[in-house]
Amino acid sequence: MVFGILIPWWKGVDFFDPVITAAYACMGMIFAAPAAAHAFSVHRPQSMREAFLMAGRAVLYGEGLAAIFIIAGIATVSLRHGGRLMLPELDVLAETALLGLAGSVAVAGLAGWVTLRFSAAAARMMMRIIFLTLLATFFFSARRLPDVAFAATAYCVAIAAVAVLLLRREVVPR
Repeated sequence: MVFGILIPWWKGVDFFDPVITAAYACMGMIFAAPAAAHAFSVHRPQSMREAFLMAGRAVLYGEGLAAIFIIAGIATVSLRHGGRLMLPELDVLAETALLGLAGSVAVAGLAGWVTLRFSAAAARMMMRIIFLTLLATFFFSARRLPDVAFAATAYCVAIAAVAVLLLRREVVPR
C-alpha cells in the first residue's frame, strides 16, 4: 500500500525520477535476504539443486514484490494524471532491474550461507548491516545510482558467485 500507492500518489510524476525508479527496482533485495534466511533455517538443503531452489524462491519473492511495487506505482501515477499510461525511463528501469535481480541473488546466497554456517539470527544481523550500509550509500550518493547500475551489477554477480562457492562448501562438505 505504502510503496505501490501512497508514495507514487504523493510524488506524482516525480515518481519517475531515475533515482526513485532505481531504488524501486532494487527493493527486491530487502525481501529476498530474509526469505532466504528463513528458508535455510527451516530446512537444511541436502544438495546444491535444493539450495538453488530455496534461494531461487527467495529471489522470486523479492523480485516479485519489487515488480508489484513498480507496476502499482506506474498505475497510480497514470491514474492520478488523467488515466493515460505514463512510464519511467525504460532504459533506467531495465538497467536497475538487472542490478536488483543480481543484488537479490547475491544477498539470498549470502543469507543462505550465513544461515547454514552460523544461524538465521547471524544472517539477519549481517543483512541488516549490509542494508544499513547500502542505505547510507544511497542517502549520500543517490543521484549516482542510475549511472553506476552496470558496474554495481558486476559486483553483485561476483558476490553471488562467491556465495555459490561458500554454499557449496556447506551443502556438500568434503
